[in-house]
Amino acid sequence: MTRRKEQRVEVRRARLPGGFSWRPLRTVALGGVLLAVAAGAALWAGLLRTRSFEGVDLGRLPFGVSQRNLNVLVVTLDTTRADRLGPYGFTGVQTPVLDRLAREGVVFEQAASAAPLTQPSHATLFTSRLPPAHGVRDNGAAALAEEEVTLAETLKEAGARTGAFIGAYVLDSRWGFNQGFDTYVDDFDLSQYRAISLGGIERRASDVVDSALEWFRKGGNTRFFAWLHFYDAHAPYSPPEPFRTSYAGRGYAGEIAFMDAQLGRVIAELESRGLFDRTIVVVVGDHGESLGEHGEGAHGFFLYEGVIRVPLIVRTPFPATRGRRVQELVRTVDVMPTVLDLLGMPPVHTAVGRSLAGAMVGGLAGDGAEAYSESVYPLNQFGWSDLQALRTGRYKYIDAPRPELYDLENDPAETKNLYDEQRRLAENMRQRLSEIHGVATAGAVETATIDVDPDTRARLAALGYIGTFVGASAGSVETSSLADPKDKIEVFNQINRASELSKHENRGQEAIDILDQVVAADPTVIAAWFMLGNEYVRLGQLERGIAQYRRALELKPDYDLAVTNIANTYRRMGRDEDAAAGYERLLQVSPRNAQARFQLAQIRAEQDRLEEAQALIADALALEPDFPGAHNVLGIIKFKQGDPAGATASIRSALERNADLKGAHFNLALIAEERGDFAAAIREYQQEIERHPDHYKALFNLGRVYGQVGDRPRQLDAFRRAIESNPRFAEGHLFLAKLYLDIEENFDEAVRLAERGIELNPWSEFAPLGHYVIADIYNRRGMAAEARLEAARGRARERAIEERRKRAAGARGAEHH
Repeated sequence: MTRRKEQRVEVRRARLPGGFSWRPLRTVALGGVLLAVAAGAALWAGLLRTRSFEGVDLGRLPFGVSQRNLNVLVVTLDTTRADRLGPYGFTGVQTPVLDRLAREGVVFEQAASAAPLTQPSHATLFTSRLPPAHGVRDNGAAALAEEEVTLAETLKEAGARTGAFIGAYVLDSRWGFNQGFDTYVDDFDLSQYRAISLGGIERRASDVVDSALEWFRKGGNTRFFAWLHFYDAHAPYSPPEPFRTSYAGRGYAGEIAFMDAQLGRVIAELESRGLFDRTIVVVVGDHGESLGEHGEGAHGFFLYEGVIRVPLIVRTPFPATRGRRVQELVRTVDVMPTVLDLLGMPPVHTAVGRSLAGAMVGGLAGDGAEAYSESVYPLNQFGWSDLQALRTGRYKYIDAPRPELYDLENDPAETKNLYDEQRRLAENMRQRLSEIHGVATAGAVETATIDVDPDTRARLAALGYIGTFVGASAGSVETSSLADPKDKIEVFNQINRASELSKHENRGQEAIDILDQVVAADPTVIAAWFMLGNEYVRLGQLERGIAQYRRALELKPDYDLAVTNIANTYRRMGRDEDAAAGYERLLQVSPRNAQARFQLAQIRAEQDRLEEAQALIADALALEPDFPGAHNVLGIIKFKQGDPAGATASIRSALERNADLKGAHFNLALIAEERGDFAAAIREYQQEIERHPDHYKALFNLGRVYGQVGDRPRQLDAFRRAIESNPRFAEGHLFLAKLYLDIEENFDEAVRLAERGIELNPWSEFAPLGHYVIADIYNRRGMAAEARLEAARGRARERAIEERRKRAAGARGAEHH
């Protein structure tokens, strides 16, 4: 445990309303240093009796198995409803492995998640803290703070080997969920995706299990804590064969059956190694899926039981926990304390959940259990009201602009709102909800900065995930003043539909048509304008894209991503000064924005304004010392300053931080070209293209180098691929036209390419080349008058470009003066 975490240990017990509590580790002061009495391996070895730390009698363990040596396996089933599994009575899917765990373990009939989104729910699961406390309240909004004490850290400190095997990018280590894990398998290949979304990048459960089995085999019989995350039940539902055929038309059920089969591989491995009866197995859902109930197709928006009630099955070696079903209300916040209690370990001091060990052997889990849930997604993404819910016993209250109260015993589908009939009960529950939220908020830690490189962040932003938080923070606005999500569900579904369409190469116009309907019905939906901008940019209609981003800015002038995307689009158009103005505006909105400094530094470096670029990069690195892109740009600056060795060192430093950093190998190739090492330059450009096939400038430069070494066929191929990768690349068109002229081939195509290059960027320094290519071809065809006219146009274009350059230089000089 880190020093900062040690300093947070307190020798006191605080009590939260309704059964939420945290308890300290037993500690003693010795020489001014806090020492945990049961630290390290002693936490595992201290109790040989099969009793929990709370004193629950768990029964006698099998011969040769001791409590101190038990392993822990946690499997999280993402987006999985409890009522779609065999152990919960569903007959529409075959789940023999889960059925077996249910028979041999404990099934919790009523387990509630704290949030209907992956990141907040997993943060609660592994810290035993509520979202307002740990601060991870929406996907992509914040990373789990390093100060949080996780289950993995606790078990690692106790001597366990720890490994996590992740099924989706939404739980990538950059969001802090790797805390405490020796091994964290999250190596997602982002280069294969046209656009990145947190929910759209995944690996099948079979791949997750493959990695986990390899890890198990390498570990021998060392006690372990393993976490496997299965994401298959998340939309779109497309199970592999034979489940695709067996569950034709029922993809969600097919995905669940597939996950069950993959879990079976893990159980079989543990059994073959004699580890299964020495392992506590926890299978838990992070949240469910609405499947159309209450109008919601997926999850994240509402807090009804379809997304909040999750499976929780625990199978242990303790005989007293065999074949039991618990009807009481429990929560995912209780999982961490339960696991530690089953191991005979005390709860961590920050946990607010309670151990369920008593309930697992037939006792009561505790009186007055209350389950808190929240969704801030409607607020963060759309500026509509956030939602909070409290369940206690048979009743569930949802705090919304139009509050809701349901009797789940008589109305499990939540179809009859009892708020008006039982106003006093509802108001009492609202008050309790406010108290729990207040206590959790009072114990909140500052959330961590999201460590996302600019290229990845830009692609995430393209689908509105990172930083696309347009509403006020949860709790800062009176709920009644905002739109009720119930009134916006159709709009929400339309936006989701457009988002799904945007992931497909040729369906952007369909997405635009839907988004046009959204803004026509409600022109205040900022996210819809932002997404419209993204779609037009993807279609190459850059000016229209900028217009949509500006509409978003009209609604929210400090919307940083709208400013970012406007600047990025101007950069793509070659309008670097307009882009620079955008990044400067972004720094006014967000003064500590290292990415804006990075982008602006790139422009200034390309303009040879090296002092400005260096100052911007120095500021960016002061804010984010491990910013790979900033180290890369620093390399560019050093190269231009005549320091190739320093440049190479900076770029290599960038690659050490991110081996897939776009542009790094490109810059190393430039350095190799400068020293005349064309073979090395070719290798570096090829590495750049291998990692980033769409890097049209690398393709273009590779073509130039092939020309230097006299390899015309490869030069021609590289130039063609460059403009295929970016059809708006003016210089690529111009140089390919010149190459056709040089090799005396495809003159008609050369004229077309030259004309298109001039059209794309008439102010490019190479635009006159297009006129001269056309003039040369006309001259060869005996069209002397046309050739003279085209040559005159080229000379006029040269003069105009030079005058424009002088004016720009004069303006800069006056500005500096």
